[in-house]
Amino acid sequence: MMCFDEWNSCILNNCGHYYSKPVKNTRKPVGIFSLRRRHGVDIADMQCEIDQIERLRAGIRRDDHEYLFLLMQKSGEMRVAHNGREEVLMAGDSLLMDSTRTAELRFDGKASSFLSVHLPRSLCLEGRGASPVTGRRMDRAHPLRPSLDALMNGEGHGDSHADYLFDFIAMMFRPDERPGDAASFRDRHGRFRYICDTIERHVPDSDFTIERLAGLVHMSRRQLQRDFRDNGTTFTRVLCEARMKLVASHLRRAARQKQRPAISDLAYRAGFSDLSHFNRSFRQLYQLSPGGYYEDHLQILIEH
Repeated sequence: MMCFDEWNSCILNNCGHYYSKPVKNTRKPVGIFSLRRRHGVDIADMQCEIDQIERLRAGIRRDDHEYLFLLMQKSGEMRVAHNGREEVLMAGDSLLMDSTRTAELRFDGKASSFLSVHLPRSLCLEGRGASPVTGRRMDRAHPLRPSLDALMNGEGHGDSHADYLFDFIAMMFRPDERPGDAASFRDRHGRFRYICDTIERHVPDSDFTIERLAGLVHMSRRQLQRDFRDNGTTFTRVLCEARMKLVASHLRRAARQKQRPAISDLAYRAGFSDLSHFNRSFRQLYQLSPGGYYEDHLQILIEH
């Protein structure tokens, strides 16, 4: 069992800036944290007896990489407030949590154990007609739960099923109905977020245009341009950066699997049609060439 400081350090180093709070007036060990890799993604296996874990806006701003965390409750319970919902996870329940949104995970000092599967957000959204639902509990009686357990806990590394994992999660957490009208959002921040999420889901489409976006979110081209301008950006810039984040996610996953990717294939897969433009834009965003970015992450994994 780890003391609180050691356990909390594992959370910060492996999951991002999620802030844990211990139970007051106790010095006893609080939990266990271990990390393994399967399907090219990290899986944190956690046990804890703490008060809560918070995801605040300050933490969101500090993290460079974005994830969807698949929480799979093993024993005890966890109360989750996320994406406008409040759920209680019992043994066998699952929930998808978005690192770009605030969250509160409460334990109230009771023993709890769960898995946290770290799914790169851009890979989860790639080519999706609709985003997976976050913050909604998936009951342990769900018919796909045994298959999910097999994916996470089967023998071997399972890297040959890496792409299947993302398709499976999208299927398991699909929305009951597809939202479409961006104007229905109550605030401009929410509307613009939905617009950007819609772009992320369509980055592989090399012919994706602002007119196509307008049809998907039921807004006029002029309204969209005004929203982009008010947020200090443009449609072209948001689309280009989303495509580069997708390539970067593929490069990090390839480094974890110690596979050497064909960078040009990844660029085309992400919707780029001009490799010179892709290489130039990638270097501007990450201060490294795509090949240098891959080698940098590969070296970090070798050193650790």
